[in-house]
Amino acid sequence: MAEMMKCAIYNGVKNVTIEERPIPDITSKDVLVKVLRAGICGSDVGIFIHGGENYGVFPGSQFGHEMVGEVVKKGSEVANNINVGDIVFIDPVMSQHGGVGGSIMAGAFSEYSLVQDAVLDVNIYQLGKDVDLDKAVIIEPMSVGVQGAIAYNPKEDDKVVILGAGPIGLGATAGLIGRGLKNIVVVDRNEFRLAKAKALGAKTINTLNDNLKEKLIEIFGVYPGYFPIPDVDMYVDAAGAPALLSEVFNYARNATKYAIISVFQKVELSGQPFIAAQPIIYGSQGYTHNTIVEVIDHILNEKSSIASTMVTHKFKHDDISKALEFASSGEGIKVIIDYDMK
Repeated sequence: MAEMMKCAIYNGVKNVTIEERPIPDITSKDVLVKVLRAGICGSDVGIFIHGGENYGVFPGSQFGHEMVGEVVKKGSEVANNINVGDIVFIDPVMSQHGGVGGSIMAGAFSEYSLVQDAVLDVNIYQLGKDVDLDKAVIIEPMSVGVQGAIAYNPKEDDKVVILGAGPIGLGATAGLIGRGLKNIVVVDRNEFRLAKAKALGAKTINTLNDNLKEKLIEIFGVYPGYFPIPDVDMYVDAAGAPALLSEVFNYARNATKYAIISVFQKVELSGQPFIAAQPIIYGSQGYTHNTIVEVIDHILNEKSSIASTMVTHKFKHDDISKALEFASSGEGIKVIIDYDMK
């Protein structure tokens, strides 16, 4: 009889239950990881609140993709640089044969996750025996933010505006601070989240209270031209708000850079002024090996306070529905599942 594990199973909108399923079998090339911490992503909240079908998650499916854990079983052909007892980060995109499509169901909300064709520094990364799991669990979302923020290899004196102070925006902010950038402004409408950005060392603007354009000019100065616009080198979209991104498109000056991570809807821009400014737009999805390595180094060597800043609430595995409901409220920032909690 197969050994069983507890899994969070998606059954429909606001219907997630803990059920027993067989622990995955490994082949000679695979690794089995016992999940120790898992993070709730915005996509997980979307699955819970709006339904999983748009994400490729259907009733009866396991899901979750932000995780760290312990290797408990390895196949005979897995290299000797991966061993039972290792504490590891799993790259969910590379851990499943389904790639990006399969990553959403990589098993973070199950007690065990299968890493197929396990190769060190390809789909599984060593973290060390003494790593703080509550900090390591943010590697995946922070990597998403950092990937967009470093796309243009920013210089230390660049003036950067991060749109959004959620996990992706805070991760982007921390990544730039870790690289030595000091001229960073984070924009949001939530004072709790903006306080976290301030704790990282960024300046902040609450657009409920301040005019964004005027405040950016006050902080960064005016770029010379016919019309006053803020002198900003780069905008990083981590807010997912089309109107906000459209607004800063109107602030384009020569060679302004835009890294778009979170907006998935149509965005309007003023054609001629935008074209005349000759800006650069970069669409950023996911992360690369180099970004993961940079983020792991950032967290292990505490190059900012991002890990303690981002994780705001913890739930035990049996309370996954409560955790998803709370995460959907927006009252926290990164909500995590602690498998050690009883």
